[in-house]
Amino acid sequence: MATEKTGNLEHVRQATTQEQPSRQPYPFTHWYMVVVRPGHDQQAADSFRRNNVRAYWPNYEYLQTIRRKHNNNRPEQRLVLTPIIPGYLFSPAGVTVEDFGNLIERIVGVVKVVRTFSGAPLLLAEEDIQIIRRIEAGLNTPDPVKPLHNFKTGEKVRFVDDLIGHWHGGKIVRLARDGRISVEADLMGRKVTVLVFPHQIERF
Repeated sequence: MATEKTGNLEHVRQATTQEQPSRQPYPFTHWYMVVVRPGHDQQAADSFRRNNVRAYWPNYEYLQTIRRKHNNNRPEQRLVLTPIIPGYLFSPAGVTVEDFGNLIERIVGVVKVVRTFSGAPLLLAEEDIQIIRRIEAGLNTPDPVKPLHNFKTGEKVRFVDDLIGHWHGGKIVRLARDGRISVEADLMGRKVTVLVFPHQIERF
């Protein structure tokens, strides 16, 4: 059975993990929340890298089985990157809102910066990003077998990776066949869907 990777998989890894020249100096205390077009998460992350703008795209590696006509419909597997919070990327707030707005106009796939009701940009704290990073780490070190659980849609749960209760939990909205669970959470007043494994959430 052949295994292939998406063409720019390595580029996206560099975009989300590797240090790169940027106008956004370290350390980061707050982050912009950026909306991207549906299905363009990976493309936008790569475009951020090419424009020397730091961006964090939470994702996990997923082994997808496909069948190709030219190969007599024999099953093949390829490694793809799947977003943990579909439709969103995060970028350090190291420049002014106006400058950042000008920067992301060059980014492919970006729709807008998320704003509050007052019109100001919604700024996530570093604590929020660390929770997401812990969730991401858990999804990228899965159990070798499909996890069993008795969670149901509509149940209220909290994230185990939220060590200090910074978030207020969420509601299960979808149970995937591969064992992953979609939880709708309130992230600073914005409803987002977060993908997790059963052991990363608990009822409350």
